Amino acid sequence: MRIRSIELTNFRQFSGHQEFSLTGEKDRPVSLIFGANGAGKTNMLNAFTWALYGEMSDDVEYQERMITDSIWRATASGDFVEVAVELTLDHEGEAYRIRRSINARKEADDQRAAVAGVEMWVVGGDGSSETIEYPQPKIDSILPKRLARFFFFNGERIEKLVQKHAYAEVRQDIKTLLGLEQVERALSRKHLPAVEKKLSAELRKRGGERAAEIQDRIDQLRDQESSERDELSVLTDQLATYTEERDGVEELLRQHQDAAPLQRDLDRIRRELGESKTAMNAASLERDGIVGSKGFLAFTENLVASTSAMAVALHERGALPAPLKREFVDKLLLDGTCICGTALSEHTEPFHNVEAWRAKAGLAEVEAVWQKLGGQISEIASARQNVRSSLENAISRVTSQRERIHRLEEEDSDVRRQLSDVPLEDVQRLEAKRQDMDSRITDANRKIGSAGTALSKATREIEQQVNELKNAKVTDELAAKARERLQLVHSVQAALQEILVIRSEDMRNRLDAKVKKVFADITFRPYTPVLSQDFSLGLFQDVNGVLLPVPKSTGENQVLSLSFVAAVSELAREISVGRASDGEMSADAGVFPIVMDAAFGSLDENYQREVARALAKMAPQLVVLVSKSQGLGKVLGELSPYLNHIGVIVTHTSRAGEASEQISLEGGEHPYIVAGADADYAELKVIR
Repeated sequence: MRIRSIELTNFRQFSGHQEFSLTGEKDRPVSLIFGANGAGKTNMLNAFTWALYGEMSDDVEYQERMITDSIWRATASGDFVEVAVELTLDHEGEAYRIRRSINARKEADDQRAAVAGVEMWVVGGDGSSETIEYPQPKIDSILPKRLARFFFFNGERIEKLVQKHAYAEVRQDIKTLLGLEQVERALSRKHLPAVEKKLSAELRKRGGERAAEIQDRIDQLRDQESSERDELSVLTDQLATYTEERDGVEELLRQHQDAAPLQRDLDRIRRELGESKTAMNAASLERDGIVGSKGFLAFTENLVASTSAMAVALHERGALPAPLKREFVDKLLLDGTCICGTALSEHTEPFHNVEAWRAKAGLAEVEAVWQKLGGQISEIASARQNVRSSLENAISRVTSQRERIHRLEEEDSDVRRQLSDVPLEDVQRLEAKRQDMDSRITDANRKIGSAGTALSKATREIEQQVNELKNAKVTDELAAKARERLQLVHSVQAALQEILVIRSEDMRNRLDAKVKKVFADITFRPYTPVLSQDFSLGLFQDVNGVLLPVPKSTGENQVLSLSFVAAVSELAREISVGRASDGEMSADAGVFPIVMDAAFGSLDENYQREVARALAKMAPQLVVLVSKSQGLGKVLGELSPYLNHIGVIVTHTSRAGEASEQISLEGGEHPYIVAGADADYAELKVIR
């Protein structure tokens, strides 16, 4: 999907009919549009999503006022006035035109919310148009509405993507975008489970008492499994909400003059607790590994002594090392001549004497083993000592860290008590809320553990019952066929579940690697983003070899979110190219533009430069809405090699005393704010 142009008609501040081209070259994918604060950048961003979905973001105030205020005031009562946004775009080799509009009749001074109509056409190469009868489903097939958050967003609010309460939605959106939703849909209640229900009813009806009993149990377990999975999802969302709320309370405590020192102590204690618990776990694993792999050496002292004594006795008897090789004696007897020249005839005394030596001669393999064992015996004693030393060291570290954890927990309790005793109502209120959130988090984690255990138990029992059903005796041919089909459904379910796990983990690993790369290219801080198993995104720092979470500033949240969006966009394109090569879809099916407002609002100059450099590589088409203070200088310098279009949202204001302002672009001065105008409106001016 590539947007070729946008046209606005009386949309919000944009008076009259205004148009901006967004067509671009492959090596110049960026369009940069400047605008003062309040000029209409946010409304410009929302024009895209309103045209596509008929909705605007929550940060747009007075959403019922769709028509430019000055146009509405100038419209006579009873007359009609139109507001519209039109997009032209290319997708999978087709050109489309989308137009959403409202034809409003003025009946009062205030505007009222109205339902917009949408039209869509396929545009031929000769300029002809063919109407699409059901436009909204077609739009959603190009870019589903819930995925728009990754491609149309306000940079100052993009950090919502990495907030804990959003993980469940983001996880599902990512699966949709990356092609995993089809597998999940097959496993949902409406598909394979529905087929299973139908076949199980047939089996219970005709399969006999035992088969019916087993199938009843399977159905019960399926319901239990589904219930536990739903419960686990709800609890996970609750945990994310509680954690985010607790983190918000702690941030307020960090900012409070009287509570800040104590909160800093708590942050330090939490960091050190994380280090100690990680170190104790590592030492515990090392201890368990030593016991599991080398613990047997502790019981070898008597065995070593007895084996050594046995070897000494054999040596004293002349059996070790063997004085002669058995093969050598056999050859003498076979040749009939001793090494001294005496004839060795069978049944003679010389023959019997040499034959006696044969009994004393050892097998080469046995002797080699004894020699090797002798070397090992000498090493076992030192190995036992090494194991003892290693085990004592690991146990000592476990004990040391356990004691440190105990001290830190006592210190944590003391600091929390001091916070509770701060004689300020707002601090006590915040600390009480933090303690409440901690209690809820603990309870949620306990319930998540129980639900996870119950889910695993139900899944294992289902597998057992399915295996029993294979061998159960059925009394009817139709029941036997139903059982065969049920077994096929079970096999397909198991295969799809395995596919989902494998593909989800593969996508998560690829996305995690891309987020890390983009983030490292942008930031100069020694932080590492980590995308967890549940697609939650956190920021960590390596402290003595241990990754510990770090509190994120607004700017770091923004950079982390931008890195996530960039990684999602790039991975979606890679997947679409792969599917195109397999003939599954068009090569540009996973290609989407990124339209963003206020990309640099919370960033310092260093971040602005690096983010600007990264933005140009984020998507095959990028539209950036930015203020003069944010966009000129380093940002414009970094984006210049990639720029195709430049525009300005000119603010026309009727406010008295407001000073006009210019902006320097493309070697010339252009209007930025025009004071003393007859009306208040925005003008979309094309510079390049």
